[in-house]
Amino acid sequence: MIVHAVKNTTLVKAKNGMPSLKVTCERNSVKTLHSLYDPEAEARSMVDAFTFNGKGILVVLGLGLGYHVAELSRCYPEAKIIVIEKSSEIYENAMSCELIHEIKHEVLQGLTHSQVIRKIAAIQMHDGFVPVTVFPLASAVAAFPSFYDPILSSLRNTESTKLWDKLRYRKFQTESITVLMIDSGYFLLTETEKALRSNGHKVVRVKVNKSDIGDKVISGIMEAIINFKPDFFLTVNHLGLDEEGKISDFLTSIEMPVASWYVDSPNLIVKAFNKNVSPYVALFMWDRSYINDMKSMGFESVEYLPLATDEKVFRPLMSKKHKKKLSGYICDVSFVGNSMVEPVDEWMEKVHVHVRPIVDRISTELVRTGNMMEMLSNDEKEVIHGLSTKEKMDFEAAVIWKATLHYRLGCMNELKNNELRIYGDKHWKSLLHNNADIYPSINYYKELPYLFNACKINFNATSLQMKEAVNQRVFNVPACSAFLLTDYQESLDELFDIGSEVVSYKDKEEIPELVKYYVNNLSARDSIVIKARSRVLNEHTYKHRLNSMIAFMKQRYK
Repeated sequence: MIVHAVKNTTLVKAKNGMPSLKVTCERNSVKTLHSLYDPEAEARSMVDAFTFNGKGILVVLGLGLGYHVAELSRCYPEAKIIVIEKSSEIYENAMSCELIHEIKHEVLQGLTHSQVIRKIAAIQMHDGFVPVTVFPLASAVAAFPSFYDPILSSLRNTESTKLWDKLRYRKFQTESITVLMIDSGYFLLTETEKALRSNGHKVVRVKVNKSDIGDKVISGIMEAIINFKPDFFLTVNHLGLDEEGKISDFLTSIEMPVASWYVDSPNLIVKAFNKNVSPYVALFMWDRSYINDMKSMGFESVEYLPLATDEKVFRPLMSKKHKKKLSGYICDVSFVGNSMVEPVDEWMEKVHVHVRPIVDRISTELVRTGNMMEMLSNDEKEVIHGLSTKEKMDFEAAVIWKATLHYRLGCMNELKNNELRIYGDKHWKSLLHNNADIYPSINYYKELPYLFNACKINFNATSLQMKEAVNQRVFNVPACSAFLLTDYQESLDELFDIGSEVVSYKDKEEIPELVKYYVNNLSARDSIVIKARSRVLNEHTYKHRLNSMIAFMKQRYK
């Protein structure tokens, strides 16, 4: 840090007995920074002549003894005041006079003018790019022009002082809109972007890595907003938004609407981070059962938006060019999914040792009852009550994933008398009681459509984090003109005509009989597949979902 010393600063008394300060200027002339008659009256007069709305950051050039800073603080209590002082010697004199000790402000001293500009830009970014206004102490600027003039010029002319107007503008003014999408690498972003573009909208991606901190993300978002003027900001599962709420605060400060589409449990993601709550953040839940939880956190706009399919990826593949590849996937029954062994191990590591037995016990019961809190004994409730919010989230996640493991394993073991292929992880082999063939995981976009097309029965066992919702398979399989056997979820009733468009089981004991019937009954499968595909294409593509989201965002934020 460079310290700019000023020689021969001298405290003198004004006519009214208050101190003033004489300093040696750049060219060795001597200048008095405050009135030699009444410094306080002079400060009031300067501030009275100053035009300022009291909002944002007020940068004061020159500290002197602080009379003007005290008056500015009194007149503008809501402003963030930052004082720039060239000299540590002047700063020390000001502190010794004790005129500004009780005033809430920040003094930057001992910096070069370029360091000052960078520091103010960082503060402005942290506060959400609120406007910057400059108050120059004329006597200080005149005494040290080579230091203060470049700062004054930069603050008055740099684009950073005009960002506020560029970042805030009216949204949804045209039929075709622009969506700013946080690119975190999550799989659903591809489908979402394709759906938006196919509907005639423009998509701008901002790449975000896990290691990126808030200010870096904000800088990328800010650049995209200035260049493309998006109508709203779209993320999946809140990815790209920080736990501290810095990015949400920035977006709120510029009145940028945010749509966060949850396709995993929000209770395991955002529940402990209430700093992300904002009237400008709208949540879309793929599972209706989480809506009340999010509203109780303070989110004003929480809507139901189920998953869907990309009909360009999941489609019938029956032409000659697909025949060879399809042959490798022909089977009676297939299941694609993780055994959950490794996710369970990872979450159990996060759970306190004394809580793990509770996880082990209720995860086996959750398959049948579905409400973990009702299954706890009084002693167990007391243990869980004593955990922090984050620890409770880890506990809930461990229970859900372990219960999903038990649930899927139970379903797979019901298929022991049929030809079953499982595409997943290596742990299935040691878990199963039957002789199912275990294959490695397959690519969602390039291989999964072939399996769905080639297999007689595509089996589905929904993760237990979905209390009412259905997963993508419920839409993807029919989109391929293929047959699906899925577990019953409440949302199935409103999405399909159960029995004629989809076949479901409520208890795992139903699985063997249903599989036996549909494996051997092609006409029954075909009847359901034809109706199911028609329903999916007419109502359940990502184009439909994004249209619903945009309609809501327009109504809420236009």
